[in-house]
Amino acid sequence: MPMEKKLVIEHFTDPLCFWCYAMEPEMRKIRVLLDDQLDYRIVMGVLSSDVHEIIGYDKDAELRYEVYRAMLANYFRESVKMVRMPLSLDNMLTHGPEDLVSLPLSLAYCAMKMIDKDIAEAYLRRMRERVFAEGCSLSTVDQQVQLASEFPIDVEQFRSNLDNPEIATVLQQGVDKCRIYGITAFPTLLLQWGDKRMMAQGYHTFEELKQAIGQVTGGDIILSDAEFSERALETYVDRFGKAAACEIQTMFSLNDAQLANAMMDLVGTGRYKTQSCGSSYFAMPR
Repeated sequence: MPMEKKLVIEHFTDPLCFWCYAMEPEMRKIRVLLDDQLDYRIVMGVLSSDVHEIIGYDKDAELRYEVYRAMLANYFRESVKMVRMPLSLDNMLTHGPEDLVSLPLSLAYCAMKMIDKDIAEAYLRRMRERVFAEGCSLSTVDQQVQLASEFPIDVEQFRSNLDNPEIATVLQQGVDKCRIYGITAFPTLLLQWGDKRMMAQGYHTFEELKQAIGQVTGGDIILSDAEFSERALETYVDRFGKAAACEIQTMFSLNDAQLANAMMDLVGTGRYKTQSCGSSYFAMPR
């Protein structure tokens, strides 16, 4: 019996990619809707590998970073108008230049991947929440290990993996793939349907991604909106363990009033709670 044809999505990403975090609602919706029609693969890249790539080496490096941080502040405050994921800008902007180096976080993802691929994906999401929503640093091994302790793994094995030269080889596979496809910015999605391929670079709305999927599959996959129900909402939150308000809103195409009512009903079951975080909040099981 022939295997069922699947849409392959290779998601080229980096833990500190702001727009990757911003596109989480759209990616989660696509994954839920496609379900077993999708073969989803994370390809880890590196946005920055050395703090001196950002601030230079000379005596003006510290001053240069302050100017850079001011530019970031303006950029993020403008971006908040479009990005609805929880953000803690004030905390983020107190970080030092070492916190802008993504290489240690990319390696941490690979260290977790050596233990379990699915947990590595959840760990990647938690790294983004920790940095962007909670405004915390993850630049040190101790901080990365502490975050890893939230997961059902051998934490000492994770710490050992961080010192294992093999994780650099795992990461290099992703970096090499980025180079092969000429990918220099994240997020980038490589969609493949049989022998057809399409690349979507940068942040995209769900409607834009829906159109791209329809185009690359020649109309074989046409995504439709998910039907909302209390049970569907609970299933969604349970699947991911934690969902931002805007992710729920995107998943079920809710307006603000519908979202507020849905969250009241969800919390009213007594089985779920909300957690304020930065500019918005998350919903999760108690």
